Amino acid sequence: MTLREYLKELKIDQIEDDTEFCDKEYNAIMDYCTERKFLITDDDLASIVSRGLNDSFEYRRAEYIKNLWLEFGNVSMNPETKCIEEEWNGFAAGWHRTSICDWFEENYGVSVAKDLMGL
Repeated sequence: MTLREYLKELKIDQIEDDTEFCDKEYNAIMDYCTERKFLITDDDLASIVSRGLNDSFEYRRAEYIKNLWLEFGNVSMNPETKCIEEEWNGFAAGWHRTSICDWFEENYGVSVAKDLMGL
């Protein structure tokens, strides 16, 4: 389901009260993005931009990525192999740390060293 379809299903654009509309629109969009781990389509992003919520989206996306990285830091890892010892975020136990770092960079367009580790 696209973001447009999701908002249509929730009847967001039918809300007449401005305050209620703004609150529900914002919450619905952020819930949609969070459910999809902020891995959304270009069409979904265009919907967000057209609604004037790009800055809010970028802020929440950055926070989500940072928190996901911090969560990854708490995953048990074999010190010799550098492989995770438990399932995490769709990665089965045994995945190498470098592969997961590559996933962050490829999917979120961030530099693990610069943006997430502060190096």
